[in-house]
Amino acid sequence: MDLTGRVALVTGGSERVGRILCLALARAGADIVMNYWKTEAAAVQTQKEIEALGRRCLAIEADIADIPQSARMIDRVEQEFGRLDTLVHNASNFNERPFFEVTEAIWESSLGVNLKGPFFLSQAAAKLMMKRRAGRIMALIGNSYYENWPDFIPHALAKVGLAKLMQSLAVALSPYIQCNAICPAVIYPSPHGQDQHILQSRGESHAGEFEQLRGETLFHRGTPEEVGELVVYLAGCSNYLTGAVIPIDGGKSAL
Repeated sequence: MDLTGRVALVTGGSERVGRILCLALARAGADIVMNYWKTEAAAVQTQKEIEALGRRCLAIEADIADIPQSARMIDRVEQEFGRLDTLVHNASNFNERPFFEVTEAIWESSLGVNLKGPFFLSQAAAKLMMKRRAGRIMALIGNSYYENWPDFIPHALAKVGLAKLMQSLAVALSPYIQCNAICPAVIYPSPHGQDQHILQSRGESHAGEFEQLRGETLFHRGTPEEVGELVVYLAGCSNYLTGAVIPIDGGKSAL
């Protein structure tokens, strides 16, 4: 995909998977708006990497759960670039807690970052996109869409809601803005230290780049770069692909 001349905003883009998504979009030709929160050192380094690829990079610190901050971020994008072509909802939190230990603060935090924030950021971004009657919005959901993790219930509820938001926006913003949800399984190497014991508790095991499930069945464990390939594709493919919830898990969800 050639994204030359386009502008992509990635939330949580300074490190881990978000950094890889920013770099993938930049390599495809897009200028990058990199949102981050309390990770300034990582943001500075990632910005340098993007600019080394010959692309512009605007780094904006903003808490996406704060609606006014999100609105100001979109205003900055319009001031600097005059357009926004792609929005990637990547920022997330996990808030691991057993069901009986979930507090109202944990509930509010999970839904704020993973659902409320993306809702209102999508609203602000879509207004800018509609000025050109074109745009792409996509969200990283994770495998909580297909699996049940008992110590991450507020997170999972918010992420499933986020997938439904992408489907709803695909209809509400049709035919001008295409919206899709991406559901990667645990990727390799894992960006989150808790993944290993979570999967072990589910009776799953890792063997390097593979996951072993139900005896002898091995599934390819994807990399952040492979998720980036799908993000780049969705940023530039036909307008016909919209409203989809796409597993990218080596076939694990088909088991």
